[in-house]
Amino acid sequence: MMNLLRSIRRAAAADPRKRQQHEPSLAIAVLMIELMRMDGHEHERELARLLSLLQQRLGLDDVNLRRLVERARQEASMALDIQQFTRSIVAEFDTEERIGMLADLWRLALADQHLDPREEQLLRRIGELLGLSHRQFIRAKLAAAS
Repeated sequence: MMNLLRSIRRAAAADPRKRQQHEPSLAIAVLMIELMRMDGHEHERELARLLSLLQQRLGLDDVNLRRLVERARQEASMALDIQQFTRSIVAEFDTEERIGMLADLWRLALADQHLDPREEQLLRRIGELLGLSHRQFIRAKLAAAS
């Protein structure tokens, strides 16, 4: 166990730029899973909305969509932070696409007809990590509400 921890520490210290980079579709799905779990409950309505949003955004068939969600659940349960996922999204998508993704996250948060303060806090943090201004954050929120 100690050897494993030492090797992980050495790898991280060797080159911080080589931190784990996730594929964008997985990164988006993990952020959605994290948001869905934020209030301590996984509502059926939220899960249905998550699947719908991912299908619309990524165009996956049902089998690949379910596989992605399962991988995202695993990654989310092992993740220490969300920055590794937002970093992948920032690297791959332009500002308008990131605003659209944040709007999708807002839609997911509102799927159960209740916005938990922890969900809103996570959405704000994701917006910051995606490099979005407060104005862009509000634009995403309004897009989701309409």
